Amino acid sequence: MSHHAELETPPLPASSAVPSQEAEALLAEVLAQLTEGVAILTAEGSIVSWNPRAAQLTGYTLAEVNAVGLARLFDQPQVATRLVQEALAGTPTVGERLLLVRADGRRLPVSIRCSPLRQLGSSQRQAVVVLRDLSELEALHRRMVQSERLSLLGRLAGAVTHEIRTPLTAIFLHADLLEDEVRRPDGGDRQRILDSLAAIKEEVTRLYDLAQQYLSLARLPELPREPVDFAAYLQAFCRELQPRLAERGVVLRLESDAPLGTVALHGSSFRRLLLNLSHNALEAMPQGGTLSLRAWATATHVFLAISDSGCGIPPEHLPLLFSPFHSTKPEGTGLGLYLVREIIRAHGGEIEVASTLGVGTTFTLRLPRHGAGG
Repeated sequence: MSHHAELETPPLPASSAVPSQEAEALLAEVLAQLTEGVAILTAEGSIVSWNPRAAQLTGYTLAEVNAVGLARLFDQPQVATRLVQEALAGTPTVGERLLLVRADGRRLPVSIRCSPLRQLGSSQRQAVVVLRDLSELEALHRRMVQSERLSLLGRLAGAVTHEIRTPLTAIFLHADLLEDEVRRPDGGDRQRILDSLAAIKEEVTRLYDLAQQYLSLARLPELPREPVDFAAYLQAFCRELQPRLAERGVVLRLESDAPLGTVALHGSSFRRLLLNLSHNALEAMPQGGTLSLRAWATATHVFLAISDSGCGIPPEHLPLLFSPFHSTKPEGTGLGLYLVREIIRAHGGEIEVASTLGVGTTFTLRLPRHGAGG
């Protein structure tokens, strides 16, 4: 007679689901511990969740921020509105820097990130807005930049001192020659006197340029900028540059879309930037050629491409082109293009370079339009 073991059905495990009230309490505790401000918005724009960090960052309670409207807490409300709408439509957005205008009037730099949120069992969309305080990070960055700048200025001071010796020596020698010629009974050789005077003027100009470049770098962090009609600014610069180019057999062309709008510029520093790039272009075209300035604009930025028809830059030199003290010219200080990059950065812009040997070089500047959002 066979015996069959009787199988017992094991008891079902107790449900691991956390009761709804306990889940809500756990979620509230998690939100309270976050270092970022978190808000959950409905499709109508009402905030249904506002964690303690969000209240701390903004200075507003949930009721107060709903009365004002979340977008109105930022210096560019249209940007905040767009980010929320994109999230409600299902598209997450990357962190974008805006200024948060607190209840007490203080402005706080924040990163705002929006993501879509769909409730289980519901077709209604909501959006999660995450605010991150950038003030400490930006303060640290400013201190690092200042430290690097002070270190660089120390190195520049040594380099400038070294570079000054050469033109000073040349000036001293030509002054001696001038003295000898003037002391001659016949009054000296007129051509030799003129040549020495021309050499002295050239060396003094070099000294002046060195001093101006050093001073420009020292003053960059404090550049006051004013809105300028960019098209008019370029036309005035080209009128100033035209005679010098004509003497060297270089044709100047200015092409621009209209209107270019306004750009916040420090006029004299930006002029030095353009002069440095134009000087490089002239040196690349010793037999003459064409220097072209082409400008165009988008809703948020203005672009300026400065192109020459010169000898071009070897590919191996391009990565180091904007490095301080790097120069392909025996008499160069390596400060010209470094200063160009620092000036464009001080204006909130960027610079790129493309070059082909035997064809020419193009520097493209990108500057934010004054008052443009986004």
